[in-house]
Amino acid sequence: MKLGVERSPPFSKDKMGGRVLFDRFGRPVTGVRISLNPSSLCNFNCIFCHSEGIFEEPKDTMTADEIQRITKILTRFGVDAVKLTGGEPMLRRDIVDVVQKLGELPLRELSLTTNGTRLVELADVLKDKGLDRVNISLHSLREERFNFITGVARLSYTLEAIRRAVEVGLTPVKLNVVVMKGVNEDEVDDIINFASSLGGGEKAKVQFIELVAEGSASSSFYSEFHADLSTMEERFKRIAVEERVRQLHLRHQYLLPNGVWVEVVKPMHNSAFCMADNRIRITYNGQFKPCLLREDNHVDFLSAMRNGADDEALAEMFRKAVWLREPFFKLRESSSCSLGLGSPYPSTRLLS
Repeated sequence: MKLGVERSPPFSKDKMGGRVLFDRFGRPVTGVRISLNPSSLCNFNCIFCHSEGIFEEPKDTMTADEIQRITKILTRFGVDAVKLTGGEPMLRRDIVDVVQKLGELPLRELSLTTNGTRLVELADVLKDKGLDRVNISLHSLREERFNFITGVARLSYTLEAIRRAVEVGLTPVKLNVVVMKGVNEDEVDDIINFASSLGGGEKAKVQFIELVAEGSASSSFYSEFHADLSTMEERFKRIAVEERVRQLHLRHQYLLPNGVWVEVVKPMHNSAFCMADNRIRITYNGQFKPCLLREDNHVDFLSAMRNGADDEALAEMFRKAVWLREPFFKLRESSSCSLGLGSPYPSTRLLS
């Protein structure tokens, strides 16, 4: 079996000037995850939802123009990958406008995580406006189980949305599957075979996600439904014909004999997850969120933007947010890199 490391394309001068911000722990920030609406704005009610780490009451939401402006500033610092999330991002009435405005920027990848809502109707339009690919939640292929997990009866539509996304080229479509003990853990092979029926390879991949004890997952819920995916991953490793290591979180991807790439997403409560995290988050109400698990270090740029701040002032706020980043879970011997804790800014340097 071949083992390779997934590499991003070289940073090009015309895109971003080659400059990237590194935090105090030596981690480059090359991606951003933007919540387009609050976690409460979702038409599914998944029993395990951790709400993207955003739990406050809904406030002002960024407009499409504001999202474009802040993202354009980030591209000056080497950010070239954008993932749109929610809540459910497809519930935004202006989702096409948001995608179009971001599609005008020099991005390597513009992707969206969704439950499939409105995708049957809008997939081709979103592709045309600049969306590259989608992640779609598919926690079961059995209607009763799907309804139990998601709280809605939309399996048929979700499957149609997945097929439509593949058809128009929003690929690879990644199927997100939260594996739950006693609920859907016996569907692993069925979902892999479904991905194979869509073409597998670079058309349809599967991410099996281990339940985390966050959000709706109380301790009793977690104890009842948590399934350790270590054995599953060992099996994939054993039968894979090829193995890759992703830059993001150093996760391994396995190419199975039937041509489907699979990935096991282990809980974020580990130092590898944190130390290999190259993305910063932006909340729906215009705040940089340096850490998924912290609520005390957000940097509010939207208020400044609406009060007349120029691009340089907003860029300074981004530098501050990167400076505030630190791994929530660290190796015992880990400490801040020699970038200088006393420095007012993150290190800026070229990526090779």
